[in-house]
Amino acid sequence: MKFKIFFFLFLLFLIFYIYIDQLNPENVKLYVGYGKHYETSVATYVVVSFVLGVIFSIIISFFYDIKRLVTDWREDRKEKRKDEFRDLLERAKSYEMRGDREKAIETLNKVTRKAPDIEETYMRLSDLYVSTKEYDKAIETLEFAETNIGKRESIILKKVRIRLLAKKTEKLEEETKEILEINESNIDALIMLRDYYISSRNWEEAYNVEGKIRKFIKTKDEDLRALGIRYGKVEELFEKNFEGHSDAIIKELKEIISEDKRFIPSYILLAEVYKMTDKLNEAGRVYGRGYSKTGHIIFLLKMEDLFIDRGDPEVILKIYRRIIDISPDNYLILFLYARLCLRLGMIDESIDTLTVLFSEGLEFKGLHKAMAEAYIHKGEMGKAVSEFRKAFPAEHVYIPFVCTNCGAKKVEWVNFCDNCNYWDTVNVKKEGFLPIESSELKMYYEGEGWGREGV
Repeated sequence: MKFKIFFFLFLLFLIFYIYIDQLNPENVKLYVGYGKHYETSVATYVVVSFVLGVIFSIIISFFYDIKRLVTDWREDRKEKRKDEFRDLLERAKSYEMRGDREKAIETLNKVTRKAPDIEETYMRLSDLYVSTKEYDKAIETLEFAETNIGKRESIILKKVRIRLLAKKTEKLEEETKEILEINESNIDALIMLRDYYISSRNWEEAYNVEGKIRKFIKTKDEDLRALGIRYGKVEELFEKNFEGHSDAIIKELKEIISEDKRFIPSYILLAEVYKMTDKLNEAGRVYGRGYSKTGHIIFLLKMEDLFIDRGDPEVILKIYRRIIDISPDNYLILFLYARLCLRLGMIDESIDTLTVLFSEGLEFKGLHKAMAEAYIHKGEMGKAVSEFRKAFPAEHVYIPFVCTNCGAKKVEWVNFCDNCNYWDTVNVKKEGFLPIESSELKMYYEGEGWGREGV
């Protein structure tokens, strides 16, 4: 059938040639340069041109088909090699699962030598080194990957994460920026760069990066981060160059408080500014307002120091007693009051209050330690020794503070947890120590009169 079609097409072409030749009996000259020319009929010229075009097309198609065959052969060979190396990768995984780490590493190294362009191999090998905390070898593996397959976002990101695990941050900034040059919206890289700036106290850069993060992540948590970084900038100015900038510091702290009335660090620092400028009444009002908005005990502890230093301890005693009248089951306030009495030499009242706590079944080392110190003041050494034994091993603090975000224990209240890079997360460890806050107490310390109490 194909030959019949071919013959039919050839016949049509021949008829077309004869027809054109009859219509154009005169010859035409085809000049080829240097005055030379060929003379032939129009029909012959058309046919020769057509035939040459067909021949040229066939030659081009031939070379294209050859190229495609070679490409397909190479791709097929490449896929076969990949399948072979995937089998090796699976074998390495099986070795790893069986606990034969050396065999797994040997197999993966074999793959990197024979197929240096497979990214997964380097990733698996670096994970093996990380699992045994051989961070330098893990980083070397990824640097070898970059040499063989170039700088890729995933490889650099993994390298940065390993540097964080190894706590080797000297190249972290540079490499994180490399990731962002490849992909400026890589959230993981932005977060790591921001946290690096926070840990190195580079607040200006941290704030710039946080602004980019908040374009992608719009949460209260990120709002708090931005607020914390702003606070960090103010705190640095306070510590390094307070003179001449007190007004600017006060203004910025008040703006932070107006944005988040529960951001405790700003209250504490604002009160410190007032204390340094001898505005003690203003400092007292700030502590009072901070407690009215948050109920955090750090404000009560700060007020203790403020009023005792002023020689006016009756004010803070009055505050504690009013809180106890409203919420007599608040064991934390009772304990703080007992410690304050002990501090002021009101030993009998301190012992009475501590006894109430013991009768309520409260049990923690700081309680026994406080009672032992009270007995020492009374000269009752036997009872003091007994209480110290119950407090053994003695803790460094009376009140257990903890970061509510990561669980890290703290010796005292701090405005920033350097374990998880969060602000305003340190509070009293409440389990078995602080009951649920009563609605009456909450209404009391949220009342407008609190911030003016005693100041």
